[in-house]
Amino acid sequence: MQFLFAKKIGIMRILSLILSLYLFSFLSAPISFAADKKTPNIQVIGWIPAYGIDSSMRALDSNPEIAKGLTRIGLQFWNPSVDGKSLVFAPIDEQGNLVTEAQVRAVVAWAKQRGIQVVLTVYNNSQVLKKWDWELARRAFADQAKPFSSALLQEMQKYNLDGIDLDLEGEGSLDRDRQAYSRFVAGLSKELKKRGKLLTIDSFHSPCTNAPNMSWWADWRGKVDAIHSMGYQDLYEGSTASFTPEGGTVCENGAAMFKYSWQLQYGIKAGYRADQIVMGMPTWLDNWGEGGAGSKVLDHLKEVKQLGVGIALWDLQLEAKDWRQTETWRAIRELKAK
Repeated sequence: MQFLFAKKIGIMRILSLILSLYLFSFLSAPISFAADKKTPNIQVIGWIPAYGIDSSMRALDSNPEIAKGLTRIGLQFWNPSVDGKSLVFAPIDEQGNLVTEAQVRAVVAWAKQRGIQVVLTVYNNSQVLKKWDWELARRAFADQAKPFSSALLQEMQKYNLDGIDLDLEGEGSLDRDRQAYSRFVAGLSKELKKRGKLLTIDSFHSPCTNAPNMSWWADWRGKVDAIHSMGYQDLYEGSTASFTPEGGTVCENGAAMFKYSWQLQYGIKAGYRADQIVMGMPTWLDNWGEGGAGSKVLDHLKEVKQLGVGIALWDLQLEAKDWRQTETWRAIRELKAK
């Protein structure tokens, strides 16, 4: 009896020790929230415009380091159709010559061979339109949301693309269309998630005017993979500029909203991770802005690296020489590796 009792006591002590170790490991582990579970995935996206396909491909082939730095390419090759129900290829010149299927397939093949994702960018401007035609966009996302969404999905699948990038832009006060745009984004997002595909949106870089703008970001929380803030030369960490819309009052009480850090904090408050906020950079310039770490490309890359955000390059013609330099693209690869 004493042996059995002692044996029982021993087993109980072992079980108690195991339970204590489990509770200790559980209570001492860092608390993790759902929004933090995803490992940051810093994106470097660049766009090829319909009018610059050949020049973009020459730039991409000019230095092998460029392909190593890019994670995504947006093909800005499509417009909504006039009736809003479908997609059409965009003109490549003022004469109305259109992007061809062969051009699309050639760019996609180049990117896929190098492990770069490719997304369909639909936009409401062209070499013929010469303006951002919001009514053209609105007929698609508001009046013909279901057929337009289906057309986007079909075209994406036709070319085996990795997702859709919405570059539907409007100038002025357009908040009347905010709900319709949000509904369209929600519906398209649902369909893309079923297919394991991406949805990204190009946004104006203030919350006070134009469409879509920063005040709309909260509407898309949980529905988009990345937001591209299209400030380009306006965005830099040393910025002290405030913004007043034409005919309006000063935006955000005069805040210096074009700092990378201000843009990021706005996105975080709207419910996004840092890596989902992607800062626009101008590839037609070697230098822009002042203050901060400096005005050169490498200076701005250091600033965004510290914040853990991605970069969106307009565009991949890479006209400024520093954007074709090995040093620049090695810095971009370091940005991704953070």
